Amino acid sequence: MSLRALAPAAGQALGQPIVVENKEGGGGTVAASVVAVAPADGYTLFAGQNVSIIDTALMQKVTFKPLKSFTPIMTFAASEHSALLVKSDAPWKTFKEFIEYAKANPGKIKYSSAGVGSGMHVAMEYVAYMGGIKWVHVPYKGTAPSRTALLGGHVDACSSGVDWPPFVLSGQLRVLATHGLERMAQFPDTPTLKELGYGFVSETVHSILGPAGLSPDIVKKLERALIKGTETPEFRSACEKLYLSRTVMDSSQYEQHLKEKWGRTEKMFVEIGIIKEAATQPY
Repeated sequence: MSLRALAPAAGQALGQPIVVENKEGGGGTVAASVVAVAPADGYTLFAGQNVSIIDTALMQKVTFKPLKSFTPIMTFAASEHSALLVKSDAPWKTFKEFIEYAKANPGKIKYSSAGVGSGMHVAMEYVAYMGGIKWVHVPYKGTAPSRTALLGGHVDACSSGVDWPPFVLSGQLRVLATHGLERMAQFPDTPTLKELGYGFVSETVHSILGPAGLSPDIVKKLERALIKGTETPEFRSACEKLYLSRTVMDSSQYEQHLKEKWGRTEKMFVEIGIIKEAATQPY
């Protein structure tokens, strides 16, 4: 939705409309794969998360080269406050109770996420490593179906994307911990994983990339127009409604971010046992 709010103003700056087409699946890698082989003319772009390019590709083989197949253009938002949710009638009132149960019952807890390699998946595997916990990951094609699985009782917990607050406020779900750097103002009694001693903070950013080989002129034109789109009241309002924060990096900044994130995330994944080696080579 934030992308759809970004598109009109960016399209106006470009002098032509931007059409948003959903291609779900693979934690964003399906859409990324389409753009990776598209003509480098600036007319086909990938709107997705940095974790789709880096984290997912580290965990599973993808058809693109994360640091070679794309031209980074810009970032427009960050998803900081993803969270661990359980049903409101679940026996665990706190994160501590949930962890104690998981430790005492290896393999019994099933949790859902938006897909393999998503920031929500990584958060749970990081907690599992740090706490010596064994639980079962059930990936879905997006945050909404992963939450629906929890509401339907198909899983015990959901590591959810940032649009969870309405479900907690309505009394359907309970939040045990969030993944941000600091507690949410709206939920001041809910701790972060970081303060609980796990050292994990979500760094998921939403971004735009084109195929490799985009000319500098095209990159600069797209970058300027898209950043202009983030300055509108409509975009800022959409971010607020979706619990996102406006986070802008230009092309060179985002390219550097992806390179650094690959090295940092690969090291972490190997250390905590998520992978033995990268499933996909970056170049």
